[in-house]
Amino acid sequence: MLEVHEIPVTPYIQNSTLLVCTETLVAAACDVGEAAPVLERAKQLGCKIEVVLGTHGHLDHIAGTAEIMEETGAPFFFPKDDDFLRESLPQQAANYGWAPIQVPKVHRDLKGGDEVQVGELVLEVLHCPGHTPGHLCFYEKESGQLIAGDVLFAGSVGRTDFPRGSWEDLQDSIRNQLYPLPGDTVVHCGHGPSTTIGREATTNPFVRA
Repeated sequence: MLEVHEIPVTPYIQNSTLLVCTETLVAAACDVGEAAPVLERAKQLGCKIEVVLGTHGHLDHIAGTAEIMEETGAPFFFPKDDDFLRESLPQQAANYGWAPIQVPKVHRDLKGGDEVQVGELVLEVLHCPGHTPGHLCFYEKESGQLIAGDVLFAGSVGRTDFPRGSWEDLQDSIRNQLYPLPGDTVVHCGHGPSTTIGREATTNPFVRA
């Protein structure tokens, strides 16, 4: 069974997540904006982080990735189309007044249609561009849970005014990749509270099914 633990980090209150297989206590750490709070939660849960995932390359989502890789030895899986953001992390940090950040090495380029094994769980990889060109979401079918990054929020959607963002692509991603999922799918958002696919498909003021 999948347990998702949300850990708000960074001044942007970004939801890092620990995706824990309850049968094996193997975990994936997703969108590690800061390493220390995620490592502390993993220690509290008694789980072992064996892979690090990134939905996209913005600073608040992957700034702590290199550090958590160093602490755990876990490989990093990431979308190649967002490499321009990953490689610019030091400049992003300087622009926003953050401490210097190391660029994490990618061990596997993820794309839509791929699968990621976490213990006995299988995460389906959905390519959902718009917020960024490479943005990925992770769906675990058995538990009906989605890690949505900055594509879909409770009552809102991701921004598209960043470099290489696209409002048309974002709408298409939400309508054709996310809204076809079962209505009771729990959506763990990159910022703010969780929601469900059914709720957003019928009430989201920006993109309706």
